[in-house]
Amino acid sequence: MKLHHVTLAAAALAIVLPSAASAQKMTLKFLTAWDKRVQGTPKIAYRFGDMIKAATDGRITAKFSGPEVIKSRQQFQPTSSGVFDMNLSVAPYYVGTTGVHMAAFALHADTEDWRKKGYWDYFDKEMNRFGQKMIAHVMGATGPDAFHVMLKSPLDKGEFPLKGRKIRANGFYKPVIVPLGGSMVNLNGGEIYSALQKGVVEGAAWPVQGAVDFKWYEQAKYMMRPRFGVSPYTVTMNMKKFNKLSKADQALMLKIGREIEKTAPADFNAATLKEIEMLKEKGVKETHLSPEVYKKMNDGFVKGVWNFAINFNKKSKPRVQALYEMARKNGDAPQSLK
Repeated sequence: MKLHHVTLAAAALAIVLPSAASAQKMTLKFLTAWDKRVQGTPKIAYRFGDMIKAATDGRITAKFSGPEVIKSRQQFQPTSSGVFDMNLSVAPYYVGTTGVHMAAFALHADTEDWRKKGYWDYFDKEMNRFGQKMIAHVMGATGPDAFHVMLKSPLDKGEFPLKGRKIRANGFYKPVIVPLGGSMVNLNGGEIYSALQKGVVEGAAWPVQGAVDFKWYEQAKYMMRPRFGVSPYTVTMNMKKFNKLSKADQALMLKIGREIEKTAPADFNAATLKEIEMLKEKGVKETHLSPEVYKKMNDGFVKGVWNFAINFNKKSKPRVQALYEMARKNGDAPQSLK
């Protein structure tokens, strides 16, 4: 009889143990490419932490580290290797590893449509190659108007309104800066104020959001119009960490990621409009491209992003080309990139 009871107890324990393990408390080490001055950090990363904590009654929490711990462009590998569990970043920061996600900047700002057409899964599979799981691809705008260029002086007239000017930019902005006559200097966000102050650069290309918190308006009193471009952020998790989660926790991570994908763009858009008003209140004026110059720039912009995504990284080139063909057949990419 005793043996029978022991056997039953052991069987019951075996049933309980997996459930207890799956409900284990954990703190996710969440690495962000920026501090809280860049709106993506609070609107995506911090929100994710709040939502996962609320959904699990505090069982899962997040501890955040930013570029003060690991520089923005060096965060991909530590996430792949498991030094950190999660990462909020953007494709230009890891285009040296893969150019596939760079192509997201050439697509329309609708991640639900991406899911229907297979783009989201394509981006996920690419992350899997490098030991990461895609949790969310969050648009930082509701349309192609997430970016602008802040300038120390108004645009020049004519075909090359940035002629001779050094502008803080990375490869993503090349189809905007170079055709307008400017040259690029690659700087982190925290380095821009000093560079503007010292005359190292005469302007900075950046998402509209951020200029107020960084106080660039003290050095750059003009903002180029029209605005341009979409702004996809990537939220990823170390693949081994993801695979160790219970099925329920895996589903929860992806559910929260998708909820943020749906709600964040409108929040970003509202914050962008507010930021523009704040810049104007601080004396920043709009300086406009002529309609002819803008049309030429805009027509070349999407092609330029696709070409950059395809050609920057030779190893990922065939995979970006395959994504381009998928998008082209769906009518979501230009028929020619020439």
